[in-house]
Amino acid sequence: MNQRTTPYKMWHQSMTELEGLGAYRDFLIAHANSMLGQSATVQVEGVRAGSYHGRTPTSALGNAFVYHRVLDQIIDNAIHAERNGFDAFVIGSFSEPFLREIRSAVNIPVIGILESSMLVSCSLGKKIAPIANAPEISFIVQSAVEKHGLQERVLQSVSLDPPMHEAEMVAAGKPPKPVIEAFSRAALNAITHHGADVIIPAEAVLATLVIANQIKTLHGAPVVDVIAVAWRYAVMMIELKERCGLGVSRVGSYAQSDPALIDLMVR
Repeated sequence: MNQRTTPYKMWHQSMTELEGLGAYRDFLIAHANSMLGQSATVQVEGVRAGSYHGRTPTSALGNAFVYHRVLDQIIDNAIHAERNGFDAFVIGSFSEPFLREIRSAVNIPVIGILESSMLVSCSLGKKIAPIANAPEISFIVQSAVEKHGLQERVLQSVSLDPPMHEAEMVAAGKPPKPVIEAFSRAALNAITHHGADVIIPAEAVLATLVIANQIKTLHGAPVVDVIAVAWRYAVMMIELKERCGLGVSRVGSYAQSDPALIDLMVR
């Protein structure tokens, strides 16, 4: 078997308009370099500028119509990524928009940040507590957990108190004391009152702040670096595909009975 000599290429799809969140994008790029070394490169992309018409993703995506209309663009991004030589497509949102549709459209591994972090967390503890930044995101996270059938292992998603949107969290300072204190309170409550033994920061901007501030355990419970897990999970899936021929099923949920029709539907 020939050994690959070039790094894997991964597309990381954020659901934010990155033009207004430069520090967030810079952190993702630096974290990718730290976590992946020479094994893979990560290209970080957001949604088109103006997609939210001046609203924050948290405030906008709680509406099902807005969610569909804004995020359907990432299906085309995944197809574009595959056709331009990317080895994996990482959906960097805990709502995992159009995960089924994207896996049905492309043949490269498609990694959901929620799915990968929850599956890894199942090897770290019995009960997993996702903590989002606001109630709108907690609702979306809970819906995604139910789609994956993980309710037996994953506790009801909760949010920070008080809730915080993306721009508020980014502007919270260095260190972002209000964010970290609210996250720690929610984690303690989940551990002491609901039996949680693994903590998930269940929103991408929130996760970067938790990671950047080196919060790896709280009250004895591991706090999962969900971003690193998604990328390393992607590397695993790429290598399983290349070395073992293991790929996504083409019957059932991810059936692809007419690839020619997919080509005709690409925008």
